[in-house]
Amino acid sequence: MRRAAPALIVLFAACRQAPVEPCPARQLVAQVAPASRPSPFDSAFRAAGAEFHVPPALLEGLGWVETRWQMVQGTEEFPGRAAAFGVMALRGAALERGAALAGVPVESARHDPVANIRAAAALLDAYAREAGIDRTRIEAWSTVVFRYSDIELHEGRAAYTREVDRALGLTGAGPSLAPPAAPGACPPPPATGAPDYAPAVWRPSPNFDQRATDSTGTIHLVIIHTCESNYTSCWSWLVNPASQASAHYVVNEDGSEISQLVLEQNRAWHIAALYDCTLNRHHDCWLDGVQSNHFTVGIEHAGFASQDSFPGAQLNASAALVCDVTRDRGIPRDWQHIVGHGQLQPANRTDPGPRWPWIAYIHRVQARCGETVVDDSAQFNDSGVAAATVPVAWAASDTTPDFYGGGYRWAPTQPDAADGAVFSFLVASSGPRTVDARWTSGSNRSPLAAYAVITSAGNTVATVTMDQRTGGGTWHTLGTWTLPLGWNRVVLLRRGASGSVVVADAVRVRQ
Repeated sequence: MRRAAPALIVLFAACRQAPVEPCPARQLVAQVAPASRPSPFDSAFRAAGAEFHVPPALLEGLGWVETRWQMVQGTEEFPGRAAAFGVMALRGAALERGAALAGVPVESARHDPVANIRAAAALLDAYAREAGIDRTRIEAWSTVVFRYSDIELHEGRAAYTREVDRALGLTGAGPSLAPPAAPGACPPPPATGAPDYAPAVWRPSPNFDQRATDSTGTIHLVIIHTCESNYTSCWSWLVNPASQASAHYVVNEDGSEISQLVLEQNRAWHIAALYDCTLNRHHDCWLDGVQSNHFTVGIEHAGFASQDSFPGAQLNASAALVCDVTRDRGIPRDWQHIVGHGQLQPANRTDPGPRWPWIAYIHRVQARCGETVVDDSAQFNDSGVAAATVPVAWAASDTTPDFYGGGYRWAPTQPDAADGAVFSFLVASSGPRTVDARWTSGSNRSPLAAYAVITSAGNTVATVTMDQRTGGGTWHTLGTWTLPLGWNRVVLLRRGASGSVVVADAVRVRQ
């Protein structure tokens, strides 16, 4: 990686009401980006910096903070905030002005990385001229960075500037980043200990109201969002009264920090749609027409619906949070209760986007809460821990609501049937496990649906019968057994008196 001038790292020390926090910045560098990986746009940063008299490392640092050096094709997430585009996350009037100053078409500034970086550099050049800064004093650029952030709140501006300072440390400036700080000069990191999720930072937003006192106000779903911005810009906007928007939580890009903005017991303003059960596998249609904020917890994630992938550390941190919310609030960890913003508001939202890894993510949430779920359909299983084998005689359906995953399988009972539906799950260490099953109920279901629990050694430890005529869409405990290491399984049999059907939907194993 190319080396920047050491002075770049003290970028903002002199122009702030509070210190830059050089000590924590240096300690956190390893968490922010892989220092061994150069930017894929180094040549564009250098050329634009030289053309517009902006430090190339500053462009690089801003690009990292804004998009993690990704070309994003932004969409609107919060009313009043224009969509961001390109490596530099240019948006709205700033994008148009930067494009004009750089002499490039607005569409090129949106979609071409070189044009986007040049537009950002031209904009920074204009901000520097308008502020009358001494460009030879690198710390003077803090004023320009403040303006580029488009953050109104001082706390947010300071946090954004610290993130840029940390990113600058990744350009290879070396260990002598700033003069040693005087004792007590570094402000403490944000305190964790948020009211509902202790690892989070409590940053209260005024943008909330009370949930309804009737059943429509009972917390029932978790909605996954992307901010369409960087982390600091996201929480800064959501705690700003002018935004008239909020979420309960915001997860940063690398999972190292989560902000709680609204108490879970209160109604955050994160989704504009009325609930429509046809968008959620016909689940809880009695809520149709209810404003979705009434009964949901909203979790924003720094990043963009258009990005190619999401960092594993961010997904892990989010999964731990969602496990906590669902466990505390009694929310099932399934496809009808952990959903995307775009799923419930498809008219004008797409987040968290097509590359949000839903299968792996839901399994991460479940694993955090000590459970593995096996669906009847392979597409809803993490093949590393769950697999299903359903014979061809079992028909696929989704006509009865409250199924797990994308539907369920069913087959008629027969006295001599031997082709059961097999739900296999990996047990990582021998020990007691509780096994649950779920189905969709109906009057034609078997009152004696038989589930055989079989160990990885092939031993049947129990066969349990369940009445599938009632209790659809919820988990029912088959029992608790000590299961050995390896792939154990539950087989739903269809052997029985003719005249009814058995439904294979899902099996859950929990510690």
